[in-house]
Amino acid sequence: MATGRLEVRAHAFFCAPLPYEEMPDDLRKEFEAVSLTIFKGDLNYRRLVGDRKWHATMPFAERTAHFTGAVATLRTLKSDVVVGLEQGTLEPLERSGAAWRTSGTHALIQARK
Repeated sequence: MATGRLEVRAHAFFCAPLPYEEMPDDLRKEFEAVSLTIFKGDLNYRRLVGDRKWHATMPFAERTAHFTGAVATLRTLKSDVVVGLEQGTLEPLERSGAAWRTSGTHALIQARK
């Protein structure tokens, strides 16, 4: 942060209950100007990919194509929303019978250029 390479920003949109697909143009321009945007947390993930129960193998890049620039997400799963899993990862999780999508026992790091 001292060198200016990492900057924490605030915008009123972050307090709104809207998906990132609906972000205002001024905020979209700010994201366009950076090399990577990192989102943390389950709510930001849902706002980014769409707060719906997508098929878990739907590509992360497809669900985030609306977002300008490279994006990475860090989250602990606390909702049914998840995309970008490989079938070989998904099948054992589904067979386990555990509430892996909502229990907070599993986490994801996903990124798109």
